[in-house]
Amino acid sequence: METIMVQERDAATLEVLTAALQMEGFRVCSLTDYSENALVMIRRHRPELILLDCPFNNQSGKQICQWIKSHFPGLPVIALSCDNHIDAHYRELGFNDYLKKPFDLDQLYQVVRKQLTGDKRKKKYTELTL
Repeated sequence: METIMVQERDAATLEVLTAALQMEGFRVCSLTDYSENALVMIRRHRPELILLDCPFNNQSGKQICQWIKSHFPGLPVIALSCDNHIDAHYRELGFNDYLKKPFDLDQLYQVVRKQLTGDKRKKKYTELTL
C-alpha cells in the first residue's frame, strides 16, 4: 500500500482529500499546518508522494517544497493551490505537478497516479544527509 502525505490548512479539504485517497487504497498521513515537523513525519511514514498546500502569494509553500526536495530529492511533491497561475510556475517553485483548487476527484487521482507510476518513481528515494 502506497503512502501519501497530505498537508492542507483547511480542515474540510483535508478531510475530503484523506477520504478520497483512502477510498482508492492509499495510506494517508495528514498535516494541518507547516509547524508540525514534516521531516519527522516523512522519516516515520516514508510517503511515496506529498500533496502540499501552496497558498496564493505565499512563499511558505515554495520554501517547504524546496526544503523537502533538498532532503528527499526523489520524493514527488504536488502543489495544491487556489492560484490561477499555478500551472505557469509550479515547476519553478520546485513542485513536480499541481492541482488547482477547486479540483474534482478524477483530477486528483490522475495527477497522483501520474506521479506514482513514472519509471524513476519506482526507485525508492533516499534521504540526503547535509
